[in-house]
Amino acid sequence: MTHFNRLFLAVGLLLSGCRGNNPLFESLAPEQTGVTFANLLTETETANILSYEYFYNGGGVATGDFNNDGLIDLFFTGNQVDNKLYLNRGQMRFEDITKAANVAGRPNSPDAPHWKTGVAVADVNADGWLDLYVCYSGNGSPESRRNQLFLNNGVRQKGATPTFTEAAEAYGIADAGYSTHATFFDYDADGDLDLFVLNHNLKGYQRKEAAVMKAAIDPNAGDRLYKNLMSELANERMSESENGPKFVDVTHQAGIRSNPLGFGLGVTVADFNGDNRPDLYVANDYVEEDYLYLNNGDGTFSERGKEAMGHFSYSAMGVDAADINNDARPDLFTCDMLPEDNRRQKLLAFPDNWTVQQSMLDNGFHWQNMRNMLQVNLGNGFTEIGQLAGVSRTDWSWGPLFADFDNDGFKDLFVSNGFVRDLTDLDFVKFQADQTGNVPLLEQLKRMPSTPTHHYAFRNNQDLTFANAVDDWGFADNTIASGGAYADLDNDGDLDLVTNNTNSPARIYRNRQQETAPHTYLRIDVRGTGANPNALGARVWIYADSTVQYLENWPTHGFQSSMMGPLHVGLGEAKSVDSVRAQWPDGRSRLFVKPAINTSLQADYQTNLPLHESSSAPDLTYFKPAPTFDFVHRENANIDFNRQILLPKLYSRNGPKLAVGDLNGDGLDDVYVCGARGQAGQLLVQQKSGAFTQTAQSVFATDSLAEDCDALFFDADGDRDLDLYVVSGGYEQFPDDPVLNDRLYLNNGISANGTVSFSRATLPAMPTNKSCVKPLDLDRDGDLDLFVGGSVSCGLYPYSSASYLLKNDGRGHFTIAKKLELGLVTDAAIADIYRDGRPEIVVTAEWQPVRVLVTHSLLADPATTITDFSQHPTDHPDFPQLPGWWNRIQATDLDRDGDLDFVLGNVGQNNAFGASPETPVTLYYNDFDNNGSVDFYMTHSFSDGTFPVYGRDEALEQLVSLRRKFTDYKSYSTATIEDIFDPETIQKATKNTLTEPRTGLLINDKGQLRWQPLPLWAQVAPVYAIDVADVNNDGHADILLGGNNATYRLRIGKMDANRGVLLLGDGRNNFTSVQSGLNWTGDVRDLRRIRTATGPQLVVTQNNGPVRVWQPTGW
Repeated sequence: MTHFNRLFLAVGLLLSGCRGNNPLFESLAPEQTGVTFANLLTETETANILSYEYFYNGGGVATGDFNNDGLIDLFFTGNQVDNKLYLNRGQMRFEDITKAANVAGRPNSPDAPHWKTGVAVADVNADGWLDLYVCYSGNGSPESRRNQLFLNNGVRQKGATPTFTEAAEAYGIADAGYSTHATFFDYDADGDLDLFVLNHNLKGYQRKEAAVMKAAIDPNAGDRLYKNLMSELANERMSESENGPKFVDVTHQAGIRSNPLGFGLGVTVADFNGDNRPDLYVANDYVEEDYLYLNNGDGTFSERGKEAMGHFSYSAMGVDAADINNDARPDLFTCDMLPEDNRRQKLLAFPDNWTVQQSMLDNGFHWQNMRNMLQVNLGNGFTEIGQLAGVSRTDWSWGPLFADFDNDGFKDLFVSNGFVRDLTDLDFVKFQADQTGNVPLLEQLKRMPSTPTHHYAFRNNQDLTFANAVDDWGFADNTIASGGAYADLDNDGDLDLVTNNTNSPARIYRNRQQETAPHTYLRIDVRGTGANPNALGARVWIYADSTVQYLENWPTHGFQSSMMGPLHVGLGEAKSVDSVRAQWPDGRSRLFVKPAINTSLQADYQTNLPLHESSSAPDLTYFKPAPTFDFVHRENANIDFNRQILLPKLYSRNGPKLAVGDLNGDGLDDVYVCGARGQAGQLLVQQKSGAFTQTAQSVFATDSLAEDCDALFFDADGDRDLDLYVVSGGYEQFPDDPVLNDRLYLNNGISANGTVSFSRATLPAMPTNKSCVKPLDLDRDGDLDLFVGGSVSCGLYPYSSASYLLKNDGRGHFTIAKKLELGLVTDAAIADIYRDGRPEIVVTAEWQPVRVLVTHSLLADPATTITDFSQHPTDHPDFPQLPGWWNRIQATDLDRDGDLDFVLGNVGQNNAFGASPETPVTLYYNDFDNNGSVDFYMTHSFSDGTFPVYGRDEALEQLVSLRRKFTDYKSYSTATIEDIFDPETIQKATKNTLTEPRTGLLINDKGQLRWQPLPLWAQVAPVYAIDVADVNNDGHADILLGGNNATYRLRIGKMDANRGVLLLGDGRNNFTSVQSGLNWTGDVRDLRRIRTATGPQLVVTQNNGPVRVWQPTGW
């Protein structure tokens, strides 16, 4: 993109966001539209949130042209009230035809509750008229829960009222489970529409029962898949009376889970893996993880959620799938209930419990967090970036809808929101636990707080992030709504919105984009044939202005809602469309060249269309898996939070690092892999075939109680072979434990049988937790001295152990030249930044800026002095001050100008903190309660101030004295650090800050270091591993990043979005993210390029996992 185009785009986004009092959407009153439906709830002793958990979940919306007059009509489900069907009479006026159409549903009464939930739209009997499938749930009898199928009888003349006939029993789909929603799709590619019914559990269970229940089958709570027999009946030439769609339950044969753990609240269909088969995503509430069902193409599904996604929403509700970044792959969004503001977070979010989380993982469940999740489809899996994208916190949310509401060519996001009462208010939960049985039920309900909230709208920034558009788009009013749908109700070229509100009239929001700031657009009406006349499952690619948009034709989106109508494509400023390719479910495709814009394109199926062939574009991935090492890192199950409850993460799970070198002089690299505490490190010697052989080293086994934190091959004793230095550490140890002493293993040379052996040498005592070792010739005497970085002091976070400079006498005897207090050091690099022949030590640490230690050696005096430019900025006024949570550094000449630049791995931006100079994360520490032990407290910023990271329960467990001050959750929910501690205590506390979370570069320009953040994909997770090489053979340095951390406290959440980030460079320090072919899961801790007999390879380590090897495809 040219600089001019970027400027134009930025100005366009700015102007589109500054609407002032002229919002994008206009809320239309019932008097204006004629839509008076209101989903009114009547609470009684037997019908309430305490007797039926999903009492406040609300109803759904369906949009579709039910009388085939070219206007989109509206249908609403009512929980206790009648459904309503409104015909669109034009000009945003609607007519209630419910009674005549016969779609009100079974009437509700106290004696016979009939609780209606979701609605699905499809032409089930393929007669050219849209039908309705309405789901039922509630705590009534099975008969009251039977879902209904309303078949559309059509109309004989335009504008007439359609009528419907209920036929669910006759069709075999009167499912009597606790149904939330349903969707029609042709899963078996036989040409007719099958049905998936999403059910939920109603019964409680003990956590200890969950693992056993996973394999159980429940006839009411379990999801159901019904196969449509229309095609089979037609092929068997049945009589006319029998030749109708009949359905048969194939749930278990198809591989669909149907256990009582499933609290299904959302379902969507998409081709997630690009094989032209419809896949399913099921969003589950509570402990049972979501399901990703990949279609095997043989009538069965394989559930692959845990393999494809690092974590899910905990209380997943609605879900939608769409291509948000225009890479022609459907991405995914699930709603949860994390509030945007601090007060409601502290009132509603349950406390962290790492032990319970680990127990669930041990019993086969998956990682989950209470927040919205945006899963970006990488083609070989998903990566979750909701926090980075700015869409993770929307309170008690229901229906996410991806659509291009401003017609700029990128899909935006609308989220319906609200819950009648704050069921999870922690003060109410405590009150209920204390008072159950003593307070009448309706009185309990009155004491449950109620907090109406607004809907959320997010404008797509076209860079994987979204801007909050609540005010600009007209959604600031508080309301409660669950189901929602979009459609161009007035046929003016933009998408309007409809919500099903609880206890208030439904709302229609008229989109005014085309009258205030018109963009070009295109409607695509894909027509099918036979038993699928609306071409459900069709895929469409739109090519315009060197971009591609991708859409799939599915009606089910959001929460309990369905949308049937033309596909809508915003085109922004484009004056034309190059082409449109439509592909039908049977693989046949049709290309439309230069279609007219600002109108409708009708894409009709034809039997003589060619089958769509796979793209012949070259494979641009740069790595492929190679034979791996026979080594698995086995981490200890130590839970550091049991030692210091307020830790931000576990500090005992940092390995394994690698040491690489040619031990036997054969020109091939050998590898040492660090071991965890209780696991000996492993030496792998490369053979001429390229295979690696483990070499048994008894001396390593003897030291297996030590935790290997880093390792280095170097010639310690001047005998021209490589010796091994291993850094010892481990948070779980106690200070001064001898196992914390580092180890030096001297190379004994090659034996007669060709093997390498090592013997232990003596080092100075350094019984502290340490992080890294780097070689340098500190005193310029020709041998290698060492810098050893100190880490967190064992059990005493945030205090740190000392760092060391070790002087070598040239024969492998080391003495401590200097102890340095540098904080929580994580890594270091050695570089002659100023080209004066003397090495500098560039140090990274947590809560610290990157520091350059300039060494000055006195030839006549072994004493060494250190200048730290970060502590003396006047000595180096241009040095960037960047307090971060730095993890890794690598020195390399990125721009080929002859000096060393630095690549720095940081915590990234895909987290809850939003750290910046204006909104820092701050750590206060001291002995706050005067009990002789260190206390610390961490705060971060919200829009309304700076507040503690921790909930009340965690805070009070660490600082018992606060119980008298904060007697309930409400009082703690608004507390700042000044409310928690008195001014004198705060003044005496040491304060650290995090203001720069981004991974980036320090560019060396003749000794001046300039900070440059790397692109967004480098910020999706903490970076712990870096390699720089010319990956694509263009003569320029490229950057490969690995990382992730699953050990942050649960409120912060698992950071696992880096699956191997490749950034291609242009030689001028500009880098672009590209698809790499990598799929690194887990917590990557090191990445090293090695020479092998078959060419260069990448060795990648994973904490508590296998060592993996990848082969470059182009080096």
